[in-house]
Amino acid sequence: MSEKQATGPNTDRPELGSGGYSADQFSKALAHLEQWAGSYLGSLEERDVVSKRQPGETLAMLPEHPPESGEGMGLWERVGDELREIVEPGLVHWQSPNFFAYFPCSGSLPGVMGELASAVMNVNGMLWSTSPSATELEMRMVNWCAELFGLPDAFRFDAEGSNGGGCIQGTASEGVLAALCAARKRKVDSGRDRGTMCIYTSTQAHSSIVKAAMVAGLADGPDDHSRVRLIETDANLRMNPEALYESIERDLYAGLTPCLVSTTQGTTSTGAVDPLGEIGALLAAMPSSKRPWLHVDAAWGGVAAACPEFRSLLDGVGHADSLCINPHKWMLTNFDCDLFWVRDRDALTSAMSITPAYLHNEQSDRGGVVDFRDWHVPLGRRMRALKLWWVLRYFGVEGIREHIRNHVRLAWRFEQFVENEPRLRVVFERSLSLVCFLVEGEDGLTMQLIESINARGRVMISHTRVEVPGLGARFVARVAIGASGVCDRHLDLLTEEIGKALEEVLH
Repeated sequence: MSEKQATGPNTDRPELGSGGYSADQFSKALAHLEQWAGSYLGSLEERDVVSKRQPGETLAMLPEHPPESGEGMGLWERVGDELREIVEPGLVHWQSPNFFAYFPCSGSLPGVMGELASAVMNVNGMLWSTSPSATELEMRMVNWCAELFGLPDAFRFDAEGSNGGGCIQGTASEGVLAALCAARKRKVDSGRDRGTMCIYTSTQAHSSIVKAAMVAGLADGPDDHSRVRLIETDANLRMNPEALYESIERDLYAGLTPCLVSTTQGTTSTGAVDPLGEIGALLAAMPSSKRPWLHVDAAWGGVAAACPEFRSLLDGVGHADSLCINPHKWMLTNFDCDLFWVRDRDALTSAMSITPAYLHNEQSDRGGVVDFRDWHVPLGRRMRALKLWWVLRYFGVEGIREHIRNHVRLAWRFEQFVENEPRLRVVFERSLSLVCFLVEGEDGLTMQLIESINARGRVMISHTRVEVPGLGARFVARVAIGASGVCDRHLDLLTEEIGKALEEVLH
């Protein structure tokens, strides 16, 4: 066979030149995948949200061993059927407008297209020099979003006298770990023993805070509180500033080092918003030598700050040393995309920077560029900024605000349904687009309701377990409205499914 025959556009043989595929092969493969994608997206509304698969069922459909011979271009003729038969039945359809569980996993046309374009270019933006456009586009996007959310100039790259800025991490879990590393380095540089470091967050904070302590060596496991302080909350499950202050004072008296405080502006369980202003002022009043780093986890709730009427949930952010907000949770940007800002980028990069000989380059050595590999644990990084750029341009600020306001309106409407249903009770004030409720009566009834709803699969909701005023520790049902295409008819289906489940559980 001639070389032309072996590598020509009509062969099924995998082509290993030009990055592994030709333009013609790419177009043909994309056409097959496009056909599947259109069918999948068009059917989401009619699908059951919850998978009926049993453990091991998908595994049993996959060959035990890798193929000896490649399938080449023939693969793409089969992928649609394989996705439909093997993969789709084992999915929870997070993009369904009937998905009301957890917090949303945003998606949109510009988000998908941005992921595709990023994958086609497939650059590693670890250094400015390894792809200048990747770095500078990201710098501009974090500045755009700082403006969108009304953040202080101290978090911007371009503000006069500012040493701040931001980057795009994968998740808020990565962001808090970076903040903790920076906070610890600052204390070590001031002469403190790393073995004395303590961190503080509320009992309602995301598990990523404790996990960061575990990864950083401040805790041996999730129940090791020798250096992790879980601060009590008020009746609305917001961190108690007085309890925080007392905990810090006890540790200082014991010769320990308060290293990092993390507040949550929209907790996972109930959407509680910690009193950031009070906590920030309390820490600001401490001598700088004793003051811990203040990190603000606004992964979900912070997105709502795009709307001026909801911006109060970030009141006090001017006191923060770092902040994270996740566009992939509620801003139409495909997973993963965590915006992470820092007031003093030198404090962060001094904790993360290591430069072997093979990474030295003229631009970095002169110090005139930003190298994002120094902003987080991974060295390599993909071009996440592209999808954010396209999302912001496609929808505009007003489109994003309309998206958020519509979800808040739907949540208000659902809250009215619960309040008018005598068998249900709203247990905490609605937080933006999150409504928490329980079934009146025995604690177990709420979990039975959730299980009944999810077993039918048409919609999906989730649960938590928290202290409810006057009732003690209770299971609570969560309805988080945030799917990109959700509207009133999907809310009608949700209330209908809840009504059916109530009849099943209570009769």
